[in-house]
Amino acid sequence: MAPNKFTLLVLVLLFLFAILVKPANARNDYLNSDQHCSGAALEPYIEYSQNTNRGSGSNVNNGYDDDRATIGIRFRIPLQSTCTKRYRGIVTENAAIRQQLELLKMCGRYKGLELGPDFKELKQKCTQVWKSDALKKKQDAEDEEMKDKKIKELERKLKANEDKKNNTQD
Repeated sequence: MAPNKFTLLVLVLLFLFAILVKPANARNDYLNSDQHCSGAALEPYIEYSQNTNRGSGSNVNNGYDDDRATIGIRFRIPLQSTCTKRYRGIVTENAAIRQQLELLKMCGRYKGLELGPDFKELKQKCTQVWKSDALKKKQDAEDEEMKDKKIKELERKLKANEDKKNNTQD
């Protein structure tokens, strides 16, 4: 394949890839919380640069090589911020509520399953989740009602099958 055709093919594939790709979103809602607040930050940094100067004109040996390395700690304080202590408290509280809701979903999804040692944190957190007595009684009554309906339906089907059997024997 000629280099121009190969380049065109690569460009077409990249273009198709760029069109068909969708952005990735976090599966859990609490990971999407707006944490745009920033306070004072202390961050280490390392910088390295090389600069080569060959000289100019007829004197090429006049140049120099310059290597620089810098190691330091940068302390940043934003001069203006939209975040107040009250706002940060609300954001933190909302994040905790979102995490608790996600935990309730997980506990409901995996109740009744034996979770192995890899899920010890989830198992520990889900031990604190239980149904109220009123809800248990209501669900038990609904379960009994469903069982009674199934039994009656099965008895009706059994009687219908026996009637068919008796009718075909006659």
